[in-house]
Amino acid sequence: MKPCLSTAVLLSPLPRAVRAARQVGAHTVVVGPDLAARELRSALAEADEAIEVDWRRRSQLLTAMGRFVGAAQTAVFGFGEASALAASWANCALRLPGNPPPAVAALTDPVTLRGRVNHLTEAPVRFELCDRAALAKAACQVGFPCVVKPRAGGCRRRDRIAVGGVHTLHSALDAEALAERLPPQAELLVEEYLSGPRYSVEAHSYFGAHTIMGVTPRDPDGHGGLDEHTAPQVHRLVTDTLDAADYWTGPSQTTVIVTARGPRLVSSRPCPGRDSGSGLYELTIAAVLDLPQPAHHARAG
Repeated sequence: MKPCLSTAVLLSPLPRAVRAARQVGAHTVVVGPDLAARELRSALAEADEAIEVDWRRRSQLLTAMGRFVGAAQTAVFGFGEASALAASWANCALRLPGNPPPAVAALTDPVTLRGRVNHLTEAPVRFELCDRAALAKAACQVGFPCVVKPRAGGCRRRDRIAVGGVHTLHSALDAEALAERLPPQAELLVEEYLSGPRYSVEAHSYFGAHTIMGVTPRDPDGHGGLDEHTAPQVHRLVTDTLDAADYWTGPSQTTVIVTARGPRLVSSRPCPGRDSGSGLYELTIAAVLDLPQPAHHARAG
């Protein structure tokens, strides 16, 4: 069976991603490790066809996608951190369009991203990478207060569970107490504590140009939108972050804190936010498949 023209292969997608692909005229193929899973039922109801394969196993995904090798206007899409990385590797191996794997890997690895942004921008954040035994020393080098979180990116859920999320340390005694509770193999990222209002910034990238699609306050204390002085600084930090990762095409969500010294990066992800509508999905699918939707042409932010 030959793949249809303009085919979007979607890895464990949300229903709105499938609807977006159909809206821009793509044939939709849903791929998931368990097609009977409740979380996939709504997506399957929207899709043209489905393939059951564990896409987290690269060899299995590539075998299942063999009929799509080099197909015109066909690409694999992942709109979560783990699925975005899997999709980038599949597209590279199958000679399909999409982000290069190193770019997606950079956005899912906080250590790589922090190092690049510190080197390439004027918004550095002090950090140290360490294990449990060196936690107190690393925290002292960064300075108090500081935060400790798993070294691994968002697609390594077991590491987040092992470390127990993000911890704030106010002294070496706090660091020693936390170290005693952590598993010996824990890889830790220690960063300076950032104080100020927090914002979530969604962007769409197209051929390396980035368009800011929306900025949402994330603080429960009611901080409003950005003022005319701060907004350009936040936009520039986000576009500089995506440039540092060499992020080529598709959606992203970047968290920024506006400190007294200016905006500082917290994290960035190669996928839309949880509250995103279908518009960002449509832009991405239309851009990658080169479908006629002029709005997908991004402008430098």
